[in-house]
Amino acid sequence: MGKEEPYIRLWRELLEKSLGWESSDTWSEYDFEKLSEFFFSKTNTRLSLSTLKRLWGKVRYNSTPTIATLNVLARALDFEDWRAFRKKMDENTLVDGSAAHEKTNNFVSNKRPLLLTIAVVCGVLMLLVITKLVKSSVTMGTYEPTKEIFESRVVSDQMPNSVVFDYDASNDPANEIYLQQSWDPKRTEKINKNGKQHTSIYYYPGYFNAKLVADGQVRKTVSVFIKTNGWMGIIDRSPVPVYLNADSINLQSGLGIKSQTFEEIKGSSVLNDSWVHFYNFRYFDGASGHDLNFETTIRNTSRPEQSSCRKVTVEIVGTENEISIPLSDKGCIATLNLSLGSKTIYGKDHDLSAFGCDFNSFQHLSCSVQNNQLKVSLNEKMIFSGLIGQDIGKIVGLVIGFEGAGEIKSVKLGNRQKIIYQQVFGK
Repeated sequence: MGKEEPYIRLWRELLEKSLGWESSDTWSEYDFEKLSEFFFSKTNTRLSLSTLKRLWGKVRYNSTPTIATLNVLARALDFEDWRAFRKKMDENTLVDGSAAHEKTNNFVSNKRPLLLTIAVVCGVLMLLVITKLVKSSVTMGTYEPTKEIFESRVVSDQMPNSVVFDYDASNDPANEIYLQQSWDPKRTEKINKNGKQHTSIYYYPGYFNAKLVADGQVRKTVSVFIKTNGWMGIIDRSPVPVYLNADSINLQSGLGIKSQTFEEIKGSSVLNDSWVHFYNFRYFDGASGHDLNFETTIRNTSRPEQSSCRKVTVEIVGTENEISIPLSDKGCIATLNLSLGSKTIYGKDHDLSAFGCDFNSFQHLSCSVQNNQLKVSLNEKMIFSGLIGQDIGKIVGLVIGFEGAGEIKSVKLGNRQKIIYQQVFGK
């Protein structure tokens, strides 16, 4: 990584110390995925797993990261940019003799003449860049990100649904413009910088925050709200899911899907990693992430030979984020993740055994949020209490998912004052 290597090495040490994780020598793919999410939440820019692995020497790569990437690294440690980070490290070299910076101190003291030369060269190059930008601004006009246009229009009330994005990024100095359709970075499309419209298809209902991204920086965000007409059942399948009709989900004992129906659609009696979700997306007026009461009675009806873990997820979706509560057979709690707004508790490094269930009978799950405190109860016994990572905003959706077949007996949503929505299922 050339002349930046000593600074990058020091940056890694500082970041690892701030994270408080174990040694990076032991990091797995899972840890780098968490690290990528950390960068996005901290800087609003997502670094790929391959980039992060190169920075930690997990992948052989001799080139120096781009200045855009280096600036993101610096912002993750609350510096304005990479130049500010380097300047601070050089200052520490002159005044700080602590062992924590010994490697960098040796480098700077041995290479000070080289650093002075590099500084002069960088100054000249910066002057040339500034001159070029000034000339560009004269010809293009002063760039103002707030004047960029980014709007969305949902074209149908059915699923799947298409969304038309109207945009104008023609005056943006960035080289490449992307549309990130939702929270999922995989749903990102490169769009014509000089274009005016782009249409995307959405196969699932939900409340999405689409982003206009220029050279890795988020320029604009717009909400895309795809509602349902009551409850809708969808079997996950790539690239196009299966939409269930009303007759197949309105069962005698509740809202759900029978194992036989699931098997016929999938063409297999094994339902591991095969999910069906039931969606209800609309504005639940009066329900919000800071004043919330929710209850549901559910069970996974798959047989153990069909679905080994028989997982269930209950999601309360807000305009800003979501709360996702998992359940499973008792032997599979290590695979569960509890999502609390922007914070996630992983079953791999936390004891979530209280979220294990006996699905021979219906399970009554309830949760409440008051003063950013989430409390979760299962069959009237509290199984979790803790602070949520973020107020999820106004409640706009309820999602209940089953690995394999499952049933929903009842759902109730409200706040401290009143019940906002309540429904009991079954014929």
